Amino acid sequence: MIPNNIKKREDLKLTDLYKEKYGFNEKGIELRLCDGGEKGMGIFSNRKFNKGEKIMKIEPYVWSVARHGIVCDECLKNKLDLGEGKALKRCSNCKLVYYCSTDCQTKAWKIHKHECKILSTIPSTTDKKNINTKSTTMLLRLFIKRNLELTNNNNNNNNNNNNNNNNNNNNNNNNNNNNNNNNNNNNNNNNNNNNNNNKNNDITGQYEIIDSLLNHKYIRSNNNEYKSFSSGFCSLLGEDPQLKAPIVLDYLLKLEPNCITIPRCEASSIGLYPLMLFFNHSCKPNISIINNRKELLVITNKNIEKDEELFINYSPAICYRNERLDNLKQCFFFDCKCTLCLGEEKIKSKDLYIACNINNCGGRINQETVYNDSNNSNSNSSNEEILKCYKCLKIYKDQEKEEILKKKLIINNLQNKLSINTENINQININQEFKSLLQLYCKEIHSTDPLFYEIVNRTQLFYLGDNKNKFISDNELSTLYHPRYQTMIKYHLLQVQNLEYEYCRQMLDYVNTLATTRYFKDALDILTDLMSNHLSQIDFYGFNRDELLSLHYNLQYEYKNNSLKSCKIIK
Repeated sequence: MIPNNIKKREDLKLTDLYKEKYGFNEKGIELRLCDGGEKGMGIFSNRKFNKGEKIMKIEPYVWSVARHGIVCDECLKNKLDLGEGKALKRCSNCKLVYYCSTDCQTKAWKIHKHECKILSTIPSTTDKKNINTKSTTMLLRLFIKRNLELTNNNNNNNNNNNNNNNNNNNNNNNNNNNNNNNNNNNNNNNNNNNNNNNKNNDITGQYEIIDSLLNHKYIRSNNNEYKSFSSGFCSLLGEDPQLKAPIVLDYLLKLEPNCITIPRCEASSIGLYPLMLFFNHSCKPNISIINNRKELLVITNKNIEKDEELFINYSPAICYRNERLDNLKQCFFFDCKCTLCLGEEKIKSKDLYIACNINNCGGRINQETVYNDSNNSNSNSSNEEILKCYKCLKIYKDQEKEEILKKKLIINNLQNKLSINTENINQININQEFKSLLQLYCKEIHSTDPLFYEIVNRTQLFYLGDNKNKFISDNELSTLYHPRYQTMIKYHLLQVQNLEYEYCRQMLDYVNTLATTRYFKDALDILTDLMSNHLSQIDFYGFNRDELLSLHYNLQYEYKNNSLKSCKIIK
């Protein structure tokens, strides 16, 4: 099952694969060398695109569910969406994967019947639990699908050769009077058939693209964990680790940074989308990825000119700059040089989010490097670290600067509180001390600070007002925390990264939170704005317009008829 070798990247004509086999040119895009090849390859537009225009839909080549029993292994439908009295059904043989219906089990059987035999040979439940990793199932399915496609391709080639021989024999039996005409016609037909057959036969699968990926061995191959896994995987398949473990290791190192975590899938599912692999990264991308379970849609989030490179965002959308850069370096092995990062590097931004409270300015203070000698910007003696408010342009120096920098301790203290237990929200100690620190944070730290995103999610902040002790009051929620959250989301997703779809998704989740906590008027105002000014920009794609209209009607009804007073959110 494991290949004997891997096709070298230089032996593959990748631009032809994307153009001829996968129809990229028909979609208005093509694979090209970036900057003469110095920066590898990327996807470029070969026509103009309007904002919100759909480029293509993509299904994964293979995918894997990390936590079985939560979603259907085939369609990724959540067990909670099956309806009352219905449940996911487990494979009776391997006792590992689950399906929501007979149809899904039938669709998956072509691949699963091969992996099922392997997984069912693991004797104990404990061993099965240990082997049930995303990497194991991804590799299994990759090798199975690869072998099936190669076998099918060889069979098609043999059949086509036999058909061509039969056609040639039949042509020779034609009447002499019609020989010339018939031979010409038959030759043309045979040529057309051969061209069509060859075109179809060449589509042996997207594993060719996977083979061409870089494995970054120079960074990770010395890690014993990877080597141990590769040897164990060979033993599981009954193949010689000495011969095949290096090949498994190569594929493993290729898969890890190139698999996409399927968004909004509760089972931590991942997919390998070969046709997405040459979309390069930018922290301010011009295309977005929308998912409908495992199907991805590539959509533009701005107007794109002809010959412009298309970028997606590999990193978390809301985080500090240093976290973003560290994530890209650790997970994808490159230093980001996108326009956003180069702009931040130019001013030597220190990723500071301190609020300027001089005369109620409310602007953001950031730390920058000023070059006093423009002719000698590399000389440390000519550089000066300053604190500057982006709004009132006040520059903080000396003692004022020291006092401002001390406020970073507020962020550090809150981060320490949140890191007490990263798995269990309930073990975060929500008490008066935490509340006082949170109030000080909102006073001294600018509203765009990304830590607030983590605070809201890790503490379930917007639900704390429902506690018996009313830890957070309605007034505090409406005048302090809700407006801060909206400002922070809008800044990072719209102003910085231009991610309109992601902004709509995040804000719709927020609307549901507001409705759940009975802030009906505020939820209604936000939903109205989303539908009028943002979702219409992407033609509601990925969102059910009828469901949103129904939600809008229900919020109007609740607001007008609910006896509880809804607190107005200050925007």
